[in-house]
Amino acid sequence: MLEAWSVETQSEIWFEEFCAKAGIDCHRISEGGNKIPDYQLQIDGQIIIAEVKEFRRNKVEQKSDKLLEERGYGEVLSNRPGDRVRKKISNSSAQIKAKTQGVHPSVLVLCDIKYGCGQIVGHTDPYNIRVGMYGLEEVHITVPADVSVSPYATGMSYGPKKKMTENQNTTISATGVLSPPEKDKIMFDVYHNIYATNPLDPALIAAYVTRQYCLENMALRCFMWI
Repeated sequence: MLEAWSVETQSEIWFEEFCAKAGIDCHRISEGGNKIPDYQLQIDGQIIIAEVKEFRRNKVEQKSDKLLEERGYGEVLSNRPGDRVRKKISNSSAQIKAKTQGVHPSVLVLCDIKYGCGQIVGHTDPYNIRVGMYGLEEVHITVPADVSVSPYATGMSYGPKKKMTENQNTTISATGVLSPPEKDKIMFDVYHNIYATNPLDPALIAAYVTRQYCLENMALRCFMWI
């Protein structure tokens, strides 16, 4: 059932503004007492399920921000890369799976209230999104039997903490990054899930989003702009 609700979070306001300005048909989804924000989008007849999640400053970050204002520098913050992204994926996976019904593509929309798209800071910078989806990077080291030869790197790959695999979170077609407005423009980047059961067609959304990325391959370890 589609139903008009009052908007509760800043990221939802920005997402609805983005869809309205882009001309995307966007409706909130209601299921009984379920108050978790979900959206049904429609582009050229294609239904897309979206769930919007936002990052707000936690207590440690708030303390650092306060010190920055008071003395000109904050505290050193320790976060494992991609941890906040992984948590959002885990918390959203079941709900998205239920809404897609196995046939609709979906996008998990993430918004860092403090930072914008593509900034090399914040929880939604491209590196955090990449390792949050595909795991932390590992360097493969060979130790020769000959002790006179120094160990050397033979390559890199994704290791632990991966959330997007052939068998995990395949109903999430993409991770979207919604930015705070800049000069009255809301930017929206999309990072496609290479393991998605129902992929989100890049051509379908090309006219509406700012940038799209896909993992070029597991060996190169980096996103390719498409």
